Amino acid sequence: MLAEIYDIITIGRAGIDLYSLDFYMPLEEVTRFARYVGGSAANVAVGAARLGLRSAIITRVSDDELGEYIIRQVSRMGVDTRFIKKDPEGKTGIVFAEIIPGRDGRFIFYREKASDLLLRVEDIDPEVVARTRSIVITGTGLSSEPSRGANYYAMELARKHGAWIVLNLDWRPTLWRNVTESERLRYYARAIEMADIVIGNRGEYVAATGGESVEKAMEYIRSINRRAIIVMTQGGEGAMVITDKGDIIRASPYSVGYLKGLGAGDGFIAGFMYGYLKGWDLYRSLRLGNAVGAIVVTRHSCSEAMPTLDEVMSFIETRGGF
Repeated sequence: MLAEIYDIITIGRAGIDLYSLDFYMPLEEVTRFARYVGGSAANVAVGAARLGLRSAIITRVSDDELGEYIIRQVSRMGVDTRFIKKDPEGKTGIVFAEIIPGRDGRFIFYREKASDLLLRVEDIDPEVVARTRSIVITGTGLSSEPSRGANYYAMELARKHGAWIVLNLDWRPTLWRNVTESERLRYYARAIEMADIVIGNRGEYVAATGGESVEKAMEYIRSINRRAIIVMTQGGEGAMVITDKGDIIRASPYSVGYLKGLGAGDGFIAGFMYGYLKGWDLYRSLRLGNAVGAIVVTRHSCSEAMPTLDEVMSFIETRGGF
């Protein structure tokens, strides 16, 4: 019998980030890389744990040294890793990224037979989901079976047990190559219908709904889910929430000189969910998310860049507060 009650459980992508140490150089010329744990599910789980939430991750990793590295590193950073399974057939996904300070660099996914997409329904323990306050699934997890079925099952369990269901749209075009547009929209729609909170940027909302514009995307989401909180990250414009009542809440960003854009969205989700789970109002939760994301982009990694609560509160205080 599990004694823990988790604040947040993430489901999905956990892999290896190889980030360039040759700043300003294009990816084809880079010779030096630093290795970190990456992947949206891993990053959000670590970010939540660093802030002080009780965090766990459900995923599969390769049954080799890279899989073991992920488990050890994520555990070291405070995440419960008991629900990570090693898959002898799967491979750990790898991302190669260039670092061009001040602007977004290019990155390449290598995800042939990615372990996290081999996640199965039997990997989702009903007892575990029954003991969490929220689950976070990703759009990437919907891109392939058996992962898609496992994610839907986790959402159904969460709804049954009253846990908040958070859908991170996480649109990565190259990871949906074997899926038609109509299939993709159908897969996203089912997840949107079940979600309590939907989070993404402008492009992700358009891709997930097939809308011609962000406005059309919002109309579509409301047509299939009237109760969800819609959260939109807007880069240099900050973030906003559209409540179930139709109210719009906007939160300005914290301006920083950034090293790379990667990880900002995952940091935002960790920060926003911290505030939300602590009962903060939506504006304050948005601002905390903005602050965590801002800190992450000033650091080289994603998972290890996630700040502690003391770090982020000090950051906010030195920039005029909430």
